[in-house]
Amino acid sequence: MNFWPDASTDQKAQASETSENATMNAAAGSGGFCTAPVAVVRPPGPAIPMIVCSPHSGRNYTAEFLARSRLPLDILRSGEDFHVDTLIATAPQYGATLLCATFPRVVCDVNRASSDLDPRMVENGDETLLMPSERGRAGLGSVPGVVSGGRQVYANKLSMEEAASRLRQFWYPYHAVLRKLIDEIRAEYGFCVVLDMHSMPPGVDGTKADIVIGDRFGSSSRPVFVQTLAKSLLSLGFRVARNHPFAGGFITSHYGQPQDNVSVIQLEMSRTLYMCPRTGGGYGLNPRFAEKVSQVIADMARCVTEQQELRCARPEAAQ
Repeated sequence: MNFWPDASTDQKAQASETSENATMNAAAGSGGFCTAPVAVVRPPGPAIPMIVCSPHSGRNYTAEFLARSRLPLDILRSGEDFHVDTLIATAPQYGATLLCATFPRVVCDVNRASSDLDPRMVENGDETLLMPSERGRAGLGSVPGVVSGGRQVYANKLSMEEAASRLRQFWYPYHAVLRKLIDEIRAEYGFCVVLDMHSMPPGVDGTKADIVIGDRFGSSSRPVFVQTLAKSLLSLGFRVARNHPFAGGFITSHYGQPQDNVSVIQLEMSRTLYMCPRTGGGYGLNPRFAEKVSQVIADMARCVTEQQELRCARPEAAQ
């Protein structure tokens, strides 16, 4: 049995429909974040065709997972996009739909293809079922085997069923919800823009950038949205790079189809900009940086609204 069908298969999407609806209802009923795998917050007022998402800031570490891991919690958390969901929480105020994973990245990474998993970390791993990328073979696939610094998460290999269970519980529900939101928005407005928000350690591959815009080298988004994002970031004093060292992961490449009116941009923000060490240990958030992120979302929302109005006035000009 193939546990790793492609995310776009109709059969898997239909199989996920029940859990998807339950997840969205749970999120909507809570009015905010919840313990379901995916949390969706819709705007309180008029909506615009924009989704702001955080797939890597979940921090619901179960006792079962902690017992399975050989690493302490503070090391496991090093792979998180620390509180990016908090930084983007104002998105619904500007008309955007907010989508966040509540499960940790180290449990399941939805910014990888479902089949991107190293067979060597799975008991009797089948090369015909698994198609690891270079990062997947390094333990950074859809079910990660390492965290930052290459530290091994597990003392023993995972069973095939355990790995498949992670995908059923987390990977498929996240992508089912994201696909549903994109399709609904595009059907209503004619286009959809997705901001896929992440954080990065400083100096990756020698970069001096504060923030990296990833649009798969121009293939995942219409230029107007990338240009607006860059202009907003530069106006706020950030050093900005494009596509290096991060050009966008699975979410950007899989859903970013500007020829089909879906633009997806990945944004990587340096953690040194907003993680503030606390005297008693741990970290807090830099409120000034949070305000700047909110301003960037507001600028993007304004651009999306302008494109929406342009599309209504002159449909051919918005293509």
